[in-house]
Amino acid sequence: MSSDFVICQVNPHSPAEKAGIAPGDRLSRIDDRVLHDIIDYKYLTAEKELLFTVVKKNGRRVELRLQKQYDEDPGLVFANSTLGPLRKCRNNCIFCFVDQQPEGLRESLYEKDDDYRLSFLYGNYISLTNAGQLDLQRMIKRRISPLYLSVHATNPAVRRQMMRNPRAGAILRQMQILARAGIKMHGQIVLCPGINDGDVLEQTLADLSALYPALETLAIVPVGLSRHREDLFPLQRVSAQTAEALFARVVPKQEAYLETYGTPFVYMADEFYYLTGKELPAHEHYGPYAQLENGVGMSRLFIRELASWQKQGPLPEMPQKTRVSLVTGTLAEPLLSAFAAELRKTKNLEVQLHAVPSIFWGEEVSVAGLLTGSDLLKALAGQALGDYVFVSSTMLKENSRLFLDGYAVDHLSRYLNVPLIPVEALQDLRIFLANHASNITGRKKVPTCQRH
Repeated sequence: MSSDFVICQVNPHSPAEKAGIAPGDRLSRIDDRVLHDIIDYKYLTAEKELLFTVVKKNGRRVELRLQKQYDEDPGLVFANSTLGPLRKCRNNCIFCFVDQQPEGLRESLYEKDDDYRLSFLYGNYISLTNAGQLDLQRMIKRRISPLYLSVHATNPAVRRQMMRNPRAGAILRQMQILARAGIKMHGQIVLCPGINDGDVLEQTLADLSALYPALETLAIVPVGLSRHREDLFPLQRVSAQTAEALFARVVPKQEAYLETYGTPFVYMADEFYYLTGKELPAHEHYGPYAQLENGVGMSRLFIRELASWQKQGPLPEMPQKTRVSLVTGTLAEPLLSAFAAELRKTKNLEVQLHAVPSIFWGEEVSVAGLLTGSDLLKALAGQALGDYVFVSSTMLKENSRLFLDGYAVDHLSRYLNVPLIPVEALQDLRIFLANHASNITGRKKVPTCQRH
């Protein structure tokens, strides 16, 4: 049995725990069917009654019956997230951000995955360059949907140039196969001036819009260039002029798609609006905000959160003077300034805003989500930060308390001598400060289940 099938955790009170499965056991079969990876596991565990064949830590092979609700998770956590070897990226993209990191970081930060299972499970964007015909058939058979695809260009020669992979030219054909089979997808275009803009982008939009509604959304994001680009492909930054040309090309198409499909279909990252000084689209433009991870609509969502905060009114007066700091990137400084002004309406609450430049990647990188622990240390060390420092959880690696450069939240808290509090939404901050006030006065805490 492969070590990839080792169970490292059994959730308390779960169907698996009730059946007698324990950490350290190894999963062999489900309903006498062999598992190849996590997709098989998800597919086979959808039923209410299951027969697990498990190898106990002492080597004894047992069969255990599980009773659960349909689609309820059995409660197992495995040592390997894919239950099988991770599919590595075979591309050498001219814009790859992993290649733009300095030397000396943790080894895991240089790893590149391109695994359709992680796309399905976690929304990772993949290129499909390592997916053959059998892989496509497997995706269709197991209904692996939605998938998140890095397209960049449908022109075969241009995409091969951008990804430096001879297999890269097949993306449109692959997506057509998936679309005909009913697999839902979301797409991404990293805009590299002089390479996949202009007429190339025109062709890409025409090809991909024809795949709607299987391809539900398409995001265009500016290429990110760090200061660590020695000996890498020469790329141009997206300028205000480039962004203006993009708007001139894309906005009429959004209007046409809206009339034809009932959706703009193609969305531009918030950075393009900041580059040109254009007003952000209305909330309705973004629909279900399916491209938030690409920085599409994050500013509009924040504005809506701020409006909700204003509707609720200021926090009650702090029982004693409380000082807090808000930390963001330079791009979002105007938005956070407006929020800081709302916070200051609370009596006994002093608020400082720190718009931190990106030293790690270079100051051209301005989004909060790419700020690192070392950036925060350099910007905040020695400053009077108050009782708490609030940072956006987008700065942290998913499901962790680590910044992109490997610094831990707790390490920064100790070094800065103030608790560093990651928050996902403004409501989290409201609840935290309400509980802070309650702790001082001895009142009952606000339960987190009241978050909206």
